Amino acid sequence: MPTPSNTSKTNHDISAPVAWTLSIGVHIGIGLLAFFITWSVIRDAEEPPRVVTSAWHEHPIAIEAELPFVPMQVIAEEEQKPPAPEIPKEPPPPEPLRDGLAVLHHIATTGEVPVEAVRVPETEVKFMGLDAVAAKRIVYVVDASGSMLLHLSTILEELERSLQTLHPKQEFGIVFFQKEKSIPVPPKGQLVSADATHIDKAMRWIHTSGKVIPAGGSNPIVAMKTAMRLKPEVIYLLSENITGAGRYEVPASELLVAIDKLNPVDERNGLRRVQINCIQYLSEDPNGTMKKIAEIHGGEDGYTFIERGKVVK
Repeated sequence: MPTPSNTSKTNHDISAPVAWTLSIGVHIGIGLLAFFITWSVIRDAEEPPRVVTSAWHEHPIAIEAELPFVPMQVIAEEEQKPPAPEIPKEPPPPEPLRDGLAVLHHIATTGEVPVEAVRVPETEVKFMGLDAVAAKRIVYVVDASGSMLLHLSTILEELERSLQTLHPKQEFGIVFFQKEKSIPVPPKGQLVSADATHIDKAMRWIHTSGKVIPAGGSNPIVAMKTAMRLKPEVIYLLSENITGAGRYEVPASELLVAIDKLNPVDERNGLRRVQINCIQYLSEDPNGTMKKIAEIHGGEDGYTFIERGKVVK
């Protein structure tokens, strides 16, 4: 039987390694705990994740292929062949002349009438003996002063006849002038296609509206401004006395300057945007104002004088 002293010694020998083992385990545990705490802090301090968009860059892939064998004699013969003659390309056709001003410019510069200017029912317009070729947008500016009182019915008959010769692809507008005002035929501020419906509406309004009753004197400047705002290609200007008389008289020089401002020369080609054909009706103008307007804005043969329905050029 062991003695007490031996028992105490045995217990001491066993407890020492156990204590050492426990100490090492505790230190390892503390170390691991410190590592995890440090790793967590570092991870939390990093920037949050961002959305990443990838871009695909395609690169050409070089594919190796076996080339067919070509004898040197064939290559030499190919090199000695003369090059095939080049077939001359035909020049592009000229662009079509799209408006009356282009036609006039072509005639003035070449002296030849282009094919596009050959008069056909679709592009010809005539009023009181004056005609315009290749005109799509036409405005009639008509005197409605007191001097027209006995003759307006005749003028309206000629106006309707002119409208009926237009093609539906063409567009027209009508403006009367009286005193210092213009009287546009509805629809105001726009041109309408020259079909039967629009022509009938226009003529019915003129006859029934009570707006077109010859009276007083006349000053055409306001009416010409109204007509120009419609962006026409051709204006037919008809008057018995274009400068008026009395209260509404406008000096010829002032009228010419006003119309020149409305229809100036385009510096790019030396032409005016609108062709103004003038019809002197019933009475000859001793000052020749209408004739001067036609010479400046209407070109060759842009003036006529009508006496009692007879056209005299």
